[in-house]
Amino acid sequence: MGLLSRFFGRKNPLDIPIDQLRENQIKLDMQIRKIEDEIAEIDAQIAALFQRAKEARSKSEELTIATKIKTLNRKKQSLQNTHAQLNKQLMLVANLLIIKENEAILKGTPTWELLRKMSPEELEKNLVSMQLDAQNLNENLNIMLGYTDQAIGAGVEFEEDEELAEIMRTIQAVKEGELEPESAAEKVTGEKDKGEEVVTE
Repeated sequence: MGLLSRFFGRKNPLDIPIDQLRENQIKLDMQIRKIEDEIAEIDAQIAALFQRAKEARSKSEELTIATKIKTLNRKKQSLQNTHAQLNKQLMLVANLLIIKENEAILKGTPTWELLRKMSPEELEKNLVSMQLDAQNLNENLNIMLGYTDQAIGAGVEFEEDEELAEIMRTIQAVKEGELEPESAAEKVTGEKDKGEEVVTE
């Protein structure tokens, strides 16, 4: 099932009314903002857990905290995947809006005929993979039509390697003063390649 067919059924994307596209654009934007807020909240929770781990009195307590961090990190990764998919949908809707708003200019041109002949799936695949510019629409569309076989990039991928053990090592670094909780959170969630080290004397 294509991205747009989830919202508008199996009609040709070029036949979707502008007002429906605009309404969907607003909904997608709100969903994306909500997910971004949830991700920020998870980051704060992970940083707070590292702060708690700094005061942990036993390995079992550290392991409990590390497990909670791992669970939160998995949730964040899932949200990031959803965020990437929603951004693809938003790009598709934004590009369709530009085409629909310039439909009167495009109609009757070879470019419009090529667009109409595309299957809905093929049209979606191409519109989601590029950013159209209303001022250079024909040029943008001609470029797009030259890449009809180009595959859409895969979603966000995450590598995991002894995740829990890595979290435990990071907790030790926090306890020993080598990392601040915020830097530790960035380290395990992949926000930075390396956490900011704090040198203690």
